[in-house]
Amino acid sequence: MSGLLLGLVRTGGIDESVYEDIRHGWKGPVQDIVMQGATVMTDWPALIIADAALGLAGDEKLCRTSCQAFVSWAGANAVLMGIRALVNLPRPETRNGNWWASAFPSGHATGYFAMAAVYAARYPKLRWPLALGGVLVGFSRIYLGEHYPSDVLAGAALGTGVGALTSWVWPECGFNQATNNQVRMILGSRDGNLCAGVGVDF
Repeated sequence: MSGLLLGLVRTGGIDESVYEDIRHGWKGPVQDIVMQGATVMTDWPALIIADAALGLAGDEKLCRTSCQAFVSWAGANAVLMGIRALVNLPRPETRNGNWWASAFPSGHATGYFAMAAVYAARYPKLRWPLALGGVLVGFSRIYLGEHYPSDVLAGAALGTGVGALTSWVWPECGFNQATNNQVRMILGSRDGNLCAGVGVDF
């Protein structure tokens, strides 16, 4: 299974070619500092701390968004670990037998985009800055020799997908309205009366 997926995502040497161009063709002292900084600031402890700080320091909307972003991050990482356990693809310059540290998908890209997608949904003016930040994060992982481009793209897609799903299921003012209406109908069918608390918005 791992060999088949490795062939599918890295067919024809395109992945390796782009990786080599970025890894060895963009080297420089300034780039080293920037890329290391981008990676450190989007490692999971930094993401969790930043998200928690925003939630604690912000208003009610930002606090709710912070909680949603954390749920998105946790969900995306759970899916990521499942994928890694199944495929266990090697990193470009590291060979080890630990499936949880395998290359596909990129953990940094997954975590960043899982949170960024939620913040972008709640604060549309931040969409482009967050997207540019994601490009920098993904580029840094390739530049530092940690991932192939396909690993980063898969992580970005996974994180964005889980973030979008979280924003849809858990909108700014509560759960999805369609789901909320279904709950009202089911609970309201009992003797034609609504149960206590059903009409309370989240």
